[in-house]
Amino acid sequence: MARVIVMDLSRHNTVLVGHDRYFVLHTEGRALLVLDRCPHRGGPLSLARRTPDGRRLSCPWHGTKVGVAAVKRTSLPMVRSGDEAVVVLPDGDDEGGEPISVIRKEVLANLPPDAPCAAESAGEAAGAVGAGEVARR
Repeated sequence: MARVIVMDLSRHNTVLVGHDRYFVLHTEGRALLVLDRCPHRGGPLSLARRTPDGRRLSCPWHGTKVGVAAVKRTSLPMVRSGDEAVVVLPDGDDEGGEPISVIRKEVLANLPPDAPCAAESAGEAAGAVGAGEVARR
């Protein structure tokens, strides 16, 4: 039997269903709830950066380029009205269903290719020292 959830897209952008993770990908003016797993080795595509042409995501683990069109094919059925989305989740293996969590996290895949992520911006603002660098005083 299908499970349905209602999520507030202004507050949440990630759904955890058992061991599977989905994130809201904004593309071509639409919000889609897609599988957060690179087909190469399972890296988190929500942390991928878009290529300069915006047509592919570069996996943060190995740099594999995954077409946005291929990622869109992993989307779950979703009906959106304003900030509210009704999502049909995949069937679980057991009768009780898998645990479901709806959360908010930083999704780099929705940023323009040259935009810094929040962690990079915070590090630059605080004058953070990067890995392998030595602070000089």
